[in-house]
Amino acid sequence: MHSPWQSPLPELQPNAQALKLVRGQARQVWLAAGSLVLCQAPAIYVTESPQWQVERLTSRQTRLADGERMVLEQDGWIEIHAPQGGELLCLLPHKQAWHAPLSAWFKRLAAQWQAGRQAPRH
Repeated sequence: MHSPWQSPLPELQPNAQALKLVRGQARQVWLAAGSLVLCQAPAIYVTESPQWQVERLTSRQTRLADGERMVLEQDGWIEIHAPQGGELLCLLPHKQAWHAPLSAWFKRLAAQWQAGRQAPRH
């Protein structure tokens, strides 16, 4: 079992998870920040991982009705409770490659250099 403060290797998790819950079931799952959760049940309660706010540990709980969705602001373990059963679809954010910002910077630099070479000279 993973510590509630550590990611269970999110790079190995699938991009989408469908969590089926029976009536009254509660379940915990680790999700990355930016994950989108979509309710496919009459009602599902999503309790986000605790965070410190003004020297107090707080945890936000959101009630989602059928078809409603929310995006998680932080990484962590969330608790899902389905009083009447149902399904919660979890879509993980697309991870950007480590070199993407560097590649974008080189492309901008090359475009500026090319534009400077093509400028008319008098």
